[in-house]
Amino acid sequence: MKVTEVKAEVLKLPFSIKIGSMPRINASGTLVTVKTDEGIEGYGLSHFSLSDEVQVKFIEGALSKMVVGKDPFMIEDIWREMYNNSWRILFGVGQSISAVEVALWDIIGKSLKKPVYKLLGGYRDKIKAYASFAFALAPKAAVGMAKAAVQKGFKAVKLRIGEGLAKDEEIIKAVREEYPDLGIMVDANSAYESVKEAAELANICETYDVIWLEEPLPSDNLRGLSELRARSNVEIAGGENDFGLRRFREILEAEAYDIIQPDATRSGGILQVKKICALAEAFGVRAIPHIFGFGLIMAANIHVIASSYNSDWMEFPFYPDEFYLLKTPIKLEDGYAVVPQEPGLGVELDWEAIQKYKTK
Repeated sequence: MKVTEVKAEVLKLPFSIKIGSMPRINASGTLVTVKTDEGIEGYGLSHFSLSDEVQVKFIEGALSKMVVGKDPFMIEDIWREMYNNSWRILFGVGQSISAVEVALWDIIGKSLKKPVYKLLGGYRDKIKAYASFAFALAPKAAVGMAKAAVQKGFKAVKLRIGEGLAKDEEIIKAVREEYPDLGIMVDANSAYESVKEAAELANICETYDVIWLEEPLPSDNLRGLSELRARSNVEIAGGENDFGLRRFREILEAEAYDIIQPDATRSGGILQVKKICALAEAFGVRAIPHIFGFGLIMAANIHVIASSYNSDWMEFPFYPDEFYLLKTPIKLEDGYAVVPQEPGLGVELDWEAIQKYKTK
């Protein structure tokens, strides 16, 4: 089997997002289609970003030349060529490499008629899921969103914070008081700059029995994160904005996080994140991949989680099913996400919805 074509196109959902320190951006992504001479196609989708148009040009103008004509089963060889000839030397776009690699795994699974997680070494077929809210909400609205998540069967939620210590406490307190037994995670999206403030936030989280505090500081401040982790009684999580195995070795050696959160669509692809999870296991650290955006992003990461011993939660973006862009969304049963059993990534794209949100 040989790859015959790699194409990319931009999808934009009808809303924008502003969380923590990040700018307001469109909920958009770059859909990658990889075609083969046997008629099997694979799909990958990048996470929300500011670089979609750039990614299309980069994928079709650069990465495609490194992939077309190759055997899609040669993942390591193709990934190394993309990495060495773009990211490592010529500053390519990490999400683009990830999306192409994910599409190749989709092809491999479809060719072998196996779900990807079983090819990676399956460990579980269902995963505890937490409802991940799309943006920070006022306390009353956060309680309402938590109620909706509980009604759908979730046993845990992740609140977006990063609105200042006083407001953050109000949000967390309101949800905890309404739902004393609900699992609560919080994500500050790098909203705080000083270890002092982040430590105060960690103390607030401890007061309200928060499971973990995510990205309290910018991810490039490993020294600050390490100091915070040593001071906090609440687990510190992060890593969604980091790329590649070597970077995560640096993070683990710095003891920056209790939980690392690579993303198969941001951190280098499925195999790279599988390696990162294994590295974290050797360090005695949990690896709970970051997931947000489209259903194809969920699918890419659920296969890594389902094949990794030290991954015990799945982030489940909490918004209308239409925005997943899947014919059938990933199932939730009694608070657990069910791993797709169909070949490849195990999901079918909703092409009608994709046509609706495709940019012209």
